[in-house]
Amino acid sequence: MMAIIMNCGASFTHMASIKEYWKSLNGRKKLFSLSTVVLMVFGSGYVGIGYVIASQSLAINPGCGMWSENTPSEWDVDDDWESFEPWPDAEERVDIRRDFDVSSYQMSSYEDVSFTPRDNTDITLRGWYVEVDSDAPVVILTHGMPMNGKCKPEMLLMQAYLSEGGINTLSFDLRNYGESDVVGDYFAVGQIEYKDLLGAYDWLIENKGYQPGEVGMTAISAGGGAAIAFAEESGIGAMWLDSAVLDFPLLVNNELGRLGFPTIFSGPAVTVGGWLVGVGLDERSPMEAADNAGEREVFLTHGKEDARVSIVHAERFESRMLENGGNVETWYVDDRAHVDAMWGNSDEYRSNLISFFNESLR
Repeated sequence: MMAIIMNCGASFTHMASIKEYWKSLNGRKKLFSLSTVVLMVFGSGYVGIGYVIASQSLAINPGCGMWSENTPSEWDVDDDWESFEPWPDAEERVDIRRDFDVSSYQMSSYEDVSFTPRDNTDITLRGWYVEVDSDAPVVILTHGMPMNGKCKPEMLLMQAYLSEGGINTLSFDLRNYGESDVVGDYFAVGQIEYKDLLGAYDWLIENKGYQPGEVGMTAISAGGGAAIAFAEESGIGAMWLDSAVLDFPLLVNNELGRLGFPTIFSGPAVTVGGWLVGVGLDERSPMEAADNAGEREVFLTHGKEDARVSIVHAERFESRMLENGGNVETWYVDDRAHVDAMWGNSDEYRSNLISFFNESLR
């Protein structure tokens, strides 16, 4: 008890000393001290909120989860469907997937392959190479996040569409996903992962004998960051983007608004996210691909009712392409949301996809 009393006495003495110090300050010093305290408190809160947003939105989910048994030759659309529940028209979006008959989209054979990202031999990436015609071009498929990978039904359906159209494919897991090496805790929204796609390109050139211009790429949703690879490597002859994230700060801003939070916090989320992944999330932009496309063709498809990734991403990319005199084609789909068209408008989707790559790749 005596110790407690002594501690309390010491605390009161300390508080009295602070009070006397405060009284001794003139007006200007008081204002400066108060401003410093306010800035420290506000700064800590600002960074703290940024951390909460960034750490949750960028957290990886390694492996293939419920789709771990899927392969190109034996796959289905099974899902727990919980991820659709918060979004508009969830019932219809689930139905077009659950009721889709994939029995005719099983690929007869495939090759398990592995390679490394460009300029990094310490990471092993794993994929499925499907060759249907040794004289045909090839397309690299890039998945989104969080639970994702080459095993996800949307990836396998796109791979099957292309195979049906006589186009070879390489679908692979980005680092930290599927069967590829886990080397971090957060997704860098393409700032680092674009090098994984460049590694896939290099493997096709060096091991399968493709020539520059014979290799195309697709990217879905958050995989849109891989468009940086299109800007970086002129040998990638064409690019198809479906519901793609092409401006990460815009995505964060839209998400905060959708959830009812002040969009002022998008800044700290992007900043702290960069600290977490080790590179600025706005250091490079997929929009660079619109600047560097040259004569290469780009196809943009996006659901007009996409509440997850705003169609503004595609519209801004299209505008940038047109400003640069680029070759861009668009298909903005009525009454469809995020990555829905390949399921709900399958015939048109398949036709557009096959025609685009057959015409754009040498």
